[in-house]
Amino acid sequence: MPLLLLQLRGLLSRKPFLNPCFLYSLGSAFSFSYIPDSTESHYDLLLKSADGLASLRQIHSPLVVSGIVSQSIHLGAQLIAGYAKYGEPTSARSVFDHLIGCRNETSSFLWNTMIRAYANAAGCSYEALELYSLMRRTQVSPNNYTFPFVFRVCASSEAGSLILLGRVVHGEAVRAGFDSDLHVEAALVHMYAKWGEFGDARKVFDKMVERNVISWNSMLSGYTQNGQASEALILFDEMNDSNVEANAVTALIMVAACAYLGSLRLGRKFHNFVIDRNFTVDKNLHNALMDMYAKCGDLKTAWEMFNSINPSMRDASSWNVLISGYGMHGHGRETLNMFSRMQAEGVDPNHITFTSVLSACSHAGLVNEGRQCFDEMQKLSVAPEAKHYACVVDMLGRAGKLQEALDLIKQMPFPPNDAVWGALLLACKIHGNKELGQIAADKLFELQPGHTGYYVLMSNIYAASQRWGEVGNLRQYMKNKGMKKPAAFSVIEFGEEIHGFHTADREHPYWEEVYREVEILAVKLKMAGHVPDLSCTLHDMEEEDKELALNLHSEKLAVAFGIMRTESGMTIYLTKNLRVCNDCHSALKFLSHIFDREIVVRDGNRFHHFKGGVCSCNDYW
Repeated sequence: MPLLLLQLRGLLSRKPFLNPCFLYSLGSAFSFSYIPDSTESHYDLLLKSADGLASLRQIHSPLVVSGIVSQSIHLGAQLIAGYAKYGEPTSARSVFDHLIGCRNETSSFLWNTMIRAYANAAGCSYEALELYSLMRRTQVSPNNYTFPFVFRVCASSEAGSLILLGRVVHGEAVRAGFDSDLHVEAALVHMYAKWGEFGDARKVFDKMVERNVISWNSMLSGYTQNGQASEALILFDEMNDSNVEANAVTALIMVAACAYLGSLRLGRKFHNFVIDRNFTVDKNLHNALMDMYAKCGDLKTAWEMFNSINPSMRDASSWNVLISGYGMHGHGRETLNMFSRMQAEGVDPNHITFTSVLSACSHAGLVNEGRQCFDEMQKLSVAPEAKHYACVVDMLGRAGKLQEALDLIKQMPFPPNDAVWGALLLACKIHGNKELGQIAADKLFELQPGHTGYYVLMSNIYAASQRWGEVGNLRQYMKNKGMKKPAAFSVIEFGEEIHGFHTADREHPYWEEVYREVEILAVKLKMAGHVPDLSCTLHDMEEEDKELALNLHSEKLAVAFGIMRTESGMTIYLTKNLRVCNDCHSALKFLSHIFDREIVVRDGNRFHHFKGGVCSCNDYW
């Protein structure tokens, strides 16, 4: 054995070096470095078997004092990854800095390992980007492993909208010649899709020579998370045609898309897809299916799926899905009962639980119970966030306790956001309080000057009190700023058919038949005692024109079409993108009685089950 190797082996068995970098310097003098395979393999196995932070530190210590860690990039990377795994990115960075300082490392391997550690650690997005910048300044060349980590960070929500930086780095996923690498392309698709930049995401996606399931899932997830579930469904069909095998992640994304659309038919289709493909239904997919059924109006199946979970396996997420589902369907008492059961079974509620319970109390008018729930947060050490205050303000406001709601806002320990002021503004609209409404609106116009919905709400408050001058001024301001009122849109689903209607729709192929049916329904409604609520038009027009405008609301067109095309006695399911107006709410109650039909409506706030002339919301929504 060469003399140098014998000397090195002897050094490894002695007391710690004063300078751990000595081995590296000695090796460099002979143009190579060496760590005995058996020693490196021994520590490699130890690092892989580390089962916690304490054992990792125990292994790290002799590696430092012996100088072995300074000699082995592989072991150094193992330590960095280990510390990152156990939530210690600072310790990981300490190892990285030591190795770079000792070795003057120009290889990208250690840099990639550390950037990856930051990318995977919560709250370290900026550190990852700073390290990438340092990597470039020290002239270490990034490669096809570096870029995916950087793009993932750029796409992360905690880092804010870093799309401009992502574009810069993309220009670098091109000059370095890695823009055709499968992993780089997939990361680019994910980044652009995550931020709703679907034009750029689709450009990268369409030019990919090879698309794996990860690439498809990135596009599907981007569409779904940005409210373009219909596009996700179209893309899923393209994926099937491309012969790429979907996986459980694909199913999870598509179930979420069905939940967004409120399409029970499609939701059942994808549930069957999961069963047919024999996918493993883990906790996340099971909860997603429960959530889909609840959001598509089938609370019974959601409840059955919840009961199929072994009680010992139910975690907070499982309870939250069901609690949220019952809350959005207006079952306030049942929601509170499940909240109590959750705690009785030893599952601690979290901030999501309290949001759902407070929202349920708001929709059901359970003010005292909601107050108690809000107080209970403190006892369970769950700090109230802005969303919890928004729920309580909404609850108090809907109950007509507007001054109490305003007082709560003034007592908040942090500045109220637009959700809080928006809840107060909606309550002012419901109760016609233009003075407090103006206060809320002024705050909202400061916080969200481009949010059309808040201007529309304030305009409605003015219109309800016949202040047409203010209505005109506000609408002119919106016009000057290029703001448009969101168009009402209702979707009805039956059998294999899905039909959508805008207000006063003349584009649907059967619009003429639907209009004739609406006229017939209007006569039947009046004969049954329905009095049109003309205030819901919120326009300065003749009463006859107001009645006509009310008759052509999107949900009335959808229900008329459903009555025309479905068998007697069938439940009519429809989804509306905005809140149901008072007149339509009253009309649907009458129609459910006249035709002896259940009409289930999911509007922008909650579910309404109309049956026998009454609504599940008890006229409180």
